[in-house]
Amino acid sequence: MGPFSLEEVNRQLAAGTLSLSDQAWYEGAAGWVPLSTVPGVSDSAPTGVIPASPPQANPPVPSVPAVPPPAVGGPVTAIPPPPLPNEQLAVWSLVLSLLAVCGFCCTPVGITAIGGVVCGHLALSKIKANPRLQGHGLAVAGLIIGYCAIAGWLLKMLFFGGLAATELLKNLSH
Repeated sequence: MGPFSLEEVNRQLAAGTLSLSDQAWYEGAAGWVPLSTVPGVSDSAPTGVIPASPPQANPPVPSVPAVPPPAVGGPVTAIPPPPLPNEQLAVWSLVLSLLAVCGFCCTPVGITAIGGVVCGHLALSKIKANPRLQGHGLAVAGLIIGYCAIAGWLLKMLFFGGLAATELLKNLSH
């Protein structure tokens, strides 16, 4: 959302559309801050609330805000920061591991599953070294699926290899 002028932010606060705990950014700010800390944002009650005071003969004089507006005069912006980048090896880990499971009889399972496991470990080490990278969950999922695919492949080889060995022994004994 945004950018909004200070007047618009104060109107939305008064209307209840925004709250003082909502995050905002303005020119000159170090980063995203709560609206309650933005200079020029009033923390008064919504304008719909009428105070219980007797009528006055003289209309009140508008007061100057206690906190001056930002020195740079820019509008308050409520645009979220760009998303952090995903580690591409984490994505490849998941893709290769899923390919190993889905193509169990068609693809070289050992190669794709081992590739998924290797990519997963590399991705986790890169994510650990650079906390700005995302994809930890993708890498872990790729590792789990890859290891399960390797275990399934080994069990398949043991089972069918055992059947072939017993058949070979049976043929040799005749």
